[in-house]
Amino acid sequence: MKYEFIKVDEDTSKLKYKDKEFTIKNTVKIVSEIQGIIMQSRIKAIQDLAKQGQSIKDLTIERKENGKTYYDNSNRKELEAIYQQQAILEFFDNKCIDICGMTLSELMSDIGLSSEDDGEKFAQEFMQYLTGNTPRE
Repeated sequence: MKYEFIKVDEDTSKLKYKDKEFTIKNTVKIVSEIQGIIMQSRIKAIQDLAKQGQSIKDLTIERKENGKTYYDNSNRKELEAIYQQQAILEFFDNKCIDICGMTLSELMSDIGLSSEDDGEKFAQEFMQYLTGNTPRE
């Protein structure tokens, strides 16, 4: 295996690979920061739309059919998902820099993960250990 996560105690884990070792501490602060990401990303989406002279309501498509009105919010939901994903990636990149001194993609490259599947698996594990949401032993 190219890397290994080791659970030290309830709030501490270690990432080991090659001759390197990093301590990962999960805290209540990290979990609360993650919970705020969704709200922050929605606000940013609304602000960016406002700069373009649009509102979030402009993304809703209204369609009248047989005397009924239908609203399609798929554009709004997709825009929110894009902003949320970007905010989450940025958050974990910053946490990875704090812990390892490099971004998540730099860390994966340093470990030697080259396939997309390996990278996704590692990123998920890293996020689990960072948030304390690790598999039970």
